[in-house]
Amino acid sequence: MTERRTLLVAERVVPPSERERYVASLRETQVRCEAEGVHFWAFEHERDQSRYLEFAEAKDAARLNAVVLDSASTSRWFALELK
Repeated sequence: MTERRTLLVAERVVPPSERERYVASLRETQVRCEAEGVHFWAFEHERDQSRYLEFAEAKDAARLNAVVLDSASTSRWFALELK
């Protein structure tokens, strides 16, 4: 079986009092991901600024093994071959 593009998704709830620390940790995660060749994005909910989504994506699952989004709500997704 060939390696497939892999996406990790985590949803987080962060109290407003912890937002600054959380955003700093996202910057650290982004640096770590870039070093491993992994794309990383974080999004804040439009109306509820305590809710966040994090995404880490790579060309294969092995690259993501070095990047851990530690959350009970983290899920792993594999790309569909659409060709």
